[in-house]
Amino acid sequence: MGTDAIHPMVKTRTLSLWARLPLFWRFQLGGWLAFSLFSFPLKWVVLESVSGSLLISFYRDSLGFVVTSGMREIYKRVYRTKPKPFTMAIVVAGVSLVGGGILTIFSLAFHEFFDFEEDKIFSNSMIFAIFYFRIGLCAGWSVLYFGIKLLKDSMDSELRLALAEAARQKAELQVLKAQMNPHFLYNALNTITAEIGKSENQLKGLVRSLAEYLRYSLETRNDDRVPLGQEFDAIANYLAVEKARFRERLEVECRIDTAARLALVPGIMIQPLVENALKYGKKTSPRPLRIRVVVSSLPSGGVKIEVSNTGTWVEPNHSEPVGGVGLENLKSRLKLIYPDSHDLRISEADGWVTVTIQIDSPS
Repeated sequence: MGTDAIHPMVKTRTLSLWARLPLFWRFQLGGWLAFSLFSFPLKWVVLESVSGSLLISFYRDSLGFVVTSGMREIYKRVYRTKPKPFTMAIVVAGVSLVGGGILTIFSLAFHEFFDFEEDKIFSNSMIFAIFYFRIGLCAGWSVLYFGIKLLKDSMDSELRLALAEAARQKAELQVLKAQMNPHFLYNALNTITAEIGKSENQLKGLVRSLAEYLRYSLETRNDDRVPLGQEFDAIANYLAVEKARFRERLEVECRIDTAARLALVPGIMIQPLVENALKYGKKTSPRPLRIRVVVSSLPSGGVKIEVSNTGTWVEPNHSEPVGGVGLENLKSRLKLIYPDSHDLRISEADGWVTVTIQIDSPS
């Protein structure tokens, strides 16, 4: 094999190594290399020495690389605190001033060791110009850093929203099948049929609950966010139908804070929890099965959703169309939409199983 066969392998390995570098370091290395190449002719003209220009490019631009890498660590820590724009501008100005000062001081210090510089650059009239140039260089680097970071954050946010939307649509299709499947309608209609000839008011209430539940399911199927109060009312209607079906074998309690009703949340939040409570509660709870849905607002402005049922916890069967899949989809959606501001817990105590969702900032 000749060298022509080896070179493509080396090239591929080098490109692979470059691709594995984090985005920042690719920009940092590439940016300073480009700056060094573009500024080299100017240094050559001023110093009239190729070797001197190469040496200055090496130590000054390498120092710029190190200083701006340090600036990045400062900006990262400040950025995490989510400062106001004015505060961030003050920080950038201060850091750029210090960075420019460091670069100038080191340039002056190295000047003492290089005879070829003489007074070509470091005359008294040029020191301040160099100082301000270095400040400008640091400030320009800072603007590029935050510009690229904000662009990346925006792209990450759009990707996260796109994934969340895909997960929402998948969850919507699965839950709508559960809502509209013939089995559910068959049971609901059987319950209504059984009530014919009995209390007219009770029959009207049952039909109204079923109609309101189905209307909510259809009207909100394309909404990204729905008021939490609307979903709560739909779930209350859903449970009213189930209560009419199981009668004394099921007891239902539903409560919601007035403030929590207006919170905007992704649709189909409470439904998978209630389905789990019904499905697995019927298997493990003594009669009557008791289900409790409590939605409350938090002092921070967030909301807490608690769905409890008597019985014991049963690990959902993910192969079934209702229950396990719905709960797993809900977990995935919460992670995508509220990656750092939600908590989902499952607890079991005193004959009750409780699933709690807490969202710090739902809107």
